[in-house]
Amino acid sequence: MVFPDDERSQVTAVDFKDGNVYVTLASGVMVGNPLHWFKWLEDATPDQRANTEFYFASVYFPDLDDGLDVESMLKGEAVTWDKLHQTAEHNAKQ
Repeated sequence: MVFPDDERSQVTAVDFKDGNVYVTLASGVMVGNPLHWFKWLEDATPDQRANTEFYFASVYFPDLDDGLDVESMLKGEAVTWDKLHQTAEHNAKQ
């Protein structure tokens, strides 16, 4: 569960195990999705996966210039950081 404007939604860890990617929030909630949903992350090297920046309900991989959105992961959607920002920019222009 993501808590709007609440420190409990701060990402504290990202892990890869058994073909899945798991994001852990400060609340202790762990969200996981199949890694193959995120081809860009599946194809990344261990070093690229290890280079992360944690944010409110998201994790960014600077070496890959993309990231994961926890709310989308909870919905079972393979939405990436890049797609979210493109949508936000598009909506701001309207």
